[in-house]
Amino acid sequence: MRINIGYFTSTGNTLWLGLKAKKIMEEQGHAVELYEIIKDSAAFSQADCEMTGFLYPVWGSNPPDVMVDYLLSMPEGGGEKIFFVGNCCAFTGDTGLRWKKILEKKGYDVFYMDHIIMPTNLNIPYLPENVWKKVPVGEEFKNILLKAEEKIKAVCDSILRGDKKVEGRGLISRFGGFMQRTFYWTADWYKSRFSVDKERCVKCGLCYRVCPVGNISKTENGDTIFGKKCILCAKCYNLCPVNAVLISDKSIDDNKYRRYKGPSSAIKPIEYRE
Repeated sequence: MRINIGYFTSTGNTLWLGLKAKKIMEEQGHAVELYEIIKDSAAFSQADCEMTGFLYPVWGSNPPDVMVDYLLSMPEGGGEKIFFVGNCCAFTGDTGLRWKKILEKKGYDVFYMDHIIMPTNLNIPYLPENVWKKVPVGEEFKNILLKAEEKIKAVCDSILRGDKKVEGRGLISRFGGFMQRTFYWTADWYKSRFSVDKERCVKCGLCYRVCPVGNISKTENGDTIFGKKCILCAKCYNLCPVNAVLISDKSIDDNKYRRYKGPSSAIKPIEYRE
């Protein structure tokens, strides 16, 4: 069976899961292609495969903004099979149930929706410290990835068997998802708080190259300028090699506001621009 999987990755968690899923499915005799929704979305098609999947980080009980745009722009379906696998540090709300309903109205057979717990990559000021999880390290980090690897294996096996599953049906999930989407506008406050510590910055240009929406530009002398297209993926914030990218001045304390460098050193950020 040919399976196409579209994904969006911020700092590598989703790509890590996608590569695991590809390997698991190929070992069972299936042909699997991964397509990044940002870079290769024009080449990503549901027409040349027997099953389509979407892997994504959950942002406020929704897929990332760019994947939302892609999903809403999909043409009318004819019963094509689709699965969704989200990942987050804790709560996914009713993400799965909501997008099942949306795509089934377009005529797709959305038969499987699930999520996997991955390390958080958003350790920033003003989030409630007694609620929001910090970027894990050491044994905690290893244990999260170990459980995630076990879960993606079970998820792939279920998908290939054709099992039906939809996460997000419970009352708490539905209410929580509604509340998260209702207050997602608060993310706009953070989007306008990006800056660069000029004393730390080594002008390597990585932040400019990895931004998936072209929100970062460079002046002739190499200074960094942030525009108004930010989607809060936090690639620039986390992947800066010297932690010079800040989200509010408080994040200069990179011991308290730990950056997430990804699930594995083998997972490299895609550099979109030269």
